[in-house]
Amino acid sequence: MRRAVGLVLLLVVVVAAVVLLLRPARPVLSPQPTPEIPQRNAAVPGKPPIPAPLAAGASTTVAASPTLTIAAFNRRLRCVDVHQYYRRLASTDVLALLCQRKPEAALAIEVPLAEAGDLHAMTVLGLIANSGGCNDLAPPSAGFRAFATERARKNGASAETVRRLDGRLAEEEQGPTPEELAACRQATDELKRLLPEFKNQVTDLLGHALDPAKGDDVDSEIEYRRKTLMAGDTADAEELARALLNKGTAESDAEAVSLLREAARTSASAKAQLATCLLHGCPTPADDPGEAVQLLTAAASEGNLQALLTLTGEQPGNEVPLPAADRYAWGQMLRKLNDEGCFGASFFYVLLAGSPTASQNLRAMSPADAAAAQARADELLGAQLTPTRARLGCD
Repeated sequence: MRRAVGLVLLLVVVVAAVVLLLRPARPVLSPQPTPEIPQRNAAVPGKPPIPAPLAAGASTTVAASPTLTIAAFNRRLRCVDVHQYYRRLASTDVLALLCQRKPEAALAIEVPLAEAGDLHAMTVLGLIANSGGCNDLAPPSAGFRAFATERARKNGASAETVRRLDGRLAEEEQGPTPEELAACRQATDELKRLLPEFKNQVTDLLGHALDPAKGDDVDSEIEYRRKTLMAGDTADAEELARALLNKGTAESDAEAVSLLREAARTSASAKAQLATCLLHGCPTPADDPGEAVQLLTAAASEGNLQALLTLTGEQPGNEVPLPAADRYAWGQMLRKLNDEGCFGASFFYVLLAGSPTASQNLRAMSPADAAAAQARADELLGAQLTPTRARLGCD
């Protein structure tokens, strides 16, 4: 049996939301939505609002490679998403089936595992069930496709990137397949059936029952993660560190930083988490941001989205001191990777919808600074783009 996943403990405390309990928390990896950026299911007026024109001299995004068909690019986006959310939970056979949009075949593998008490499989069922919101698997609202492609164009996306976005949204307009809807409902039913035994497993592991009246029980989560942590498993160590940081005491912060330092030896996401601690305080910020910048640069070189967003200034309030040329270069890396679908469908539109930050506007720089920024971007893309794409599985 695969080891019990550490992402499910907090979910147990809200028994009424049966499927939500089983869905692993997804980290916030994108800039926060703003009122000017409509979401896929938001009502879009008949005449979509036109965003402000691209600022004079805003960067010309490196054109996306035109070699992929729309169908192949959509498959890439889907498979990147599958890899991101399921890779620690399911076998390569299940990952391949989900990439092929064959969730019923994936359930045929996962349901028996869940019946045998595999909590990884329970989490897979929760994801396929869309947290029980099968009716939410709806196509985008009318007018969204036209609005989104126009906004991306105004924000400086290349013609090839706009074509890919249009193709992605055209597929979304078709809505879920009959098999995806059927699998969602089946997974929801299976979870309801298996929930009592699942709760017993967690109780047995902790040695006590959870009290739903407590809501988010951070101490029980920490206890659960400690008991399911395997030596050398950096992903589990990072989850334990997050739980300790959520507790927010000086002792828990110190333990979290220790865990992150060890995990950061081999994990890009741990590097990014540790850098955030050093910058903003766990419990106090580091006197010198140099180590944080080094950690973020190393993580970004491996394609870590959180690190890239921080280095480029895409997340207000989470900036780091960085030379303008480096910030511009990392911004070009972020956009090029996104143009190639390296962060999956969930993030593809979000970045295209956001207006370029000032750091990506060459004409806002002096001629000498602009030349230095462009040279640094060319250098970074030449050295890092191909290996980073290979690492992310979007080459």
